[in-house]
Amino acid sequence: MSKEWLEIKVRGPLRGLSPGASKDAVIEAIINAGSPGVQEDSAYFPHNLILSHSSWAAPDDEAADIRNNAPICLTAYLDPDFRGVEKLKKDLKKQGWSFSSSSYRDKDWSVKWKANLKTIRVAGHGRAVVVKPGWRTVKKKARDVIVEIDPGMAFGTGGHETTRMCLKAMLWILKDKRFKPAASIFLDVGTGSGVLAIAAKKLGVKKAVGIDIDAVALGVARKNARINRAKIVVSSKSLEDVRGRFSIVTANIISRELKRLAPALVKRLAPNGFLILSGILGHEKAGIIEMFSAHGLEFVKGYSRGEWAAVVLLNI
Repeated sequence: MSKEWLEIKVRGPLRGLSPGASKDAVIEAIINAGSPGVQEDSAYFPHNLILSHSSWAAPDDEAADIRNNAPICLTAYLDPDFRGVEKLKKDLKKQGWSFSSSSYRDKDWSVKWKANLKTIRVAGHGRAVVVKPGWRTVKKKARDVIVEIDPGMAFGTGGHETTRMCLKAMLWILKDKRFKPAASIFLDVGTGSGVLAIAAKKLGVKKAVGIDIDAVALGVARKNARINRAKIVVSSKSLEDVRGRFSIVTANIISRELKRLAPALVKRLAPNGFLILSGILGHEKAGIIEMFSAHGLEFVKGYSRGEWAAVVLLNI
């Protein structure tokens, strides 16, 4: 039986004039409106499901200019009875994004969406984390950790550059012989589908906790934990309400939220604990490091993929 959808298309710049106008802020608004996925295309960088532009090979200056100015087109599908479409349209237009909507019927849309989700492998320091959708098979290599994900309607399949960098940082931290995974406690702030918390548990941490304020994400994270037989704690608590201190804290969220949560993130970090921050655009990296350094943390490592950056800080 065919399923009817409300197809929406929005078009605007990769980086807007304000935080609310950025591509990621628009994607977040669409996901929050109930879309199970977002497809992204541009005239220069055709790609799907919020993937980045790191594979496009152009001279650095030219690539940077195109990344900053190329129009991005996002396509998403909402329930036809969604009542907030006019408000969503108005809000996005205020931020300089064009908006159009139309009815769409396709019994195979959900299947096509699944087809775009690929297996990803993040390797480093003799180990690798392989994140795969449940409907795909993979040949496991020695010292591979397999995380099977059914993303449902929650953001976070492991494929986005920001998540890959978090996994890379986790592998770097856990390889240090002075760091004892079996005695460590891990916290993922904004856990989404639970990828990082599940990976941490499978990499050997004593306890892994994932928190999120999105009820849909929490349900998906719990389901994925069961699929992976990973005993993680999934909670709707806000960061400010979380108790205890953690050996590793990850926060893969937009920069303005990292800044807002800075005091609470530092408070949750144990002495000599590591803080992994991602979801940072390259030009925001220095400001993030400066802010968290002012809270007593030391910058120890950085990563970049395309326009994205991630940093690792130590609670000295």
